[in-house]
Amino acid sequence: MKKLYYFINSFFFFVRNVFIKNTYQIIFYAPSHFNRTEGAENPFFNGLLEICNDCNISYLYFEEPDIYTNQKRSSSAIPFDFIYYLIIFLRKFMGSEMSFVEKDKKIGRFLKKIFFRKLSFENYITISQSMLSFFNGVDSNAKLFDLQHGTIHADKENYLVDGKVAENLKENNSHLLLSGNAYKELLTKNENGNYFQNHIEVIGTSTFAEVKEKSVKINKNVLVSLQFTHDHSDIENQQIADSLEQLIKKEDTFHFYLRNHPRFNNEIDLNRFLSLPNVSLISGKLQENFSKCSLHLTSYSTTAFEAALQGIPSCFLPIKSKKFDIFNSQYSYPFYNLSLTELHTNYPDFYNQVKSWANNFYQPLNENNFLASLQNAKQED
Repeated sequence: MKKLYYFINSFFFFVRNVFIKNTYQIIFYAPSHFNRTEGAENPFFNGLLEICNDCNISYLYFEEPDIYTNQKRSSSAIPFDFIYYLIIFLRKFMGSEMSFVEKDKKIGRFLKKIFFRKLSFENYITISQSMLSFFNGVDSNAKLFDLQHGTIHADKENYLVDGKVAENLKENNSHLLLSGNAYKELLTKNENGNYFQNHIEVIGTSTFAEVKEKSVKINKNVLVSLQFTHDHSDIENQQIADSLEQLIKKEDTFHFYLRNHPRFNNEIDLNRFLSLPNVSLISGKLQENFSKCSLHLTSYSTTAFEAALQGIPSCFLPIKSKKFDIFNSQYSYPFYNLSLTELHTNYPDFYNQVKSWANNFYQPLNENNFLASLQNAKQED
């Protein structure tokens, strides 16, 4: 029933806007699985929306439905359900010779004549590159931005592969809004050309604003950031599970608190871990989880950055995969190959080192840099 409610709500919004002219400085757009705060709001947008409200910048915030999760919907966003499912339907009629970018641009131009003909906007800011091509088709004069939401590296398919910039970014002339200078350096050093040099703005992030420095109190509790999601193949999920189980059994003097990924959908049966005496499930606010644990364990979760920002070192599962090795090969994580026992024994030595490392990747949200990024994109056009 809730899905039907959001679809009907979305339908009437867009029908009304066929007849009502509206102009906005920014359209924000994100899938609903990014609603990760306690109040089911999007932490990646929250800081930017606050800036817009403080600076009287007009905006619309559209939210895309996610059929793979039951994530609660944002109370501050407008459901995009009607247009989203219409786009999926229309894609089926696009020629197979057309690229994904071309298809969505064509659909955008078509729907512009109906549901977006009286809606205009100067900037479009999305997460995970969602609907970049569609909104480029709706208004080719608007400036398009992709806001960083997780880790980015030199071989991340949606950004850069073998030095080549991803088509979805380049063909849409999209700019990146990044959280730290280290990410910008990583991309600019590994691209063939200078696209990123001219299309990246480092604005910082508000997602870690609540991270507070952890007092150095050492225990043998380990927070485990699980990454069992449909983003991985069944084989990859099984690799993570096998490696985790082996480590838990090996390091039996530690207690492991398993924290599910926001998009976990029973890809792996957790009972294989919970049957072990030194394993428990944990949920709630991440900050509260950190206060309980001195160490962090993951395959390659961005939670390693959040832990590092308050001095908590991470141990990484020993999985032989280029995809899972990014904290070593791409981010030069200090003491990457150390075991939980080694981290625990030398804990005071690693506390400040790991904080200093993380600060290069995640800086506080800078209002002036964000506002300047909008202006810079205009000047480049």
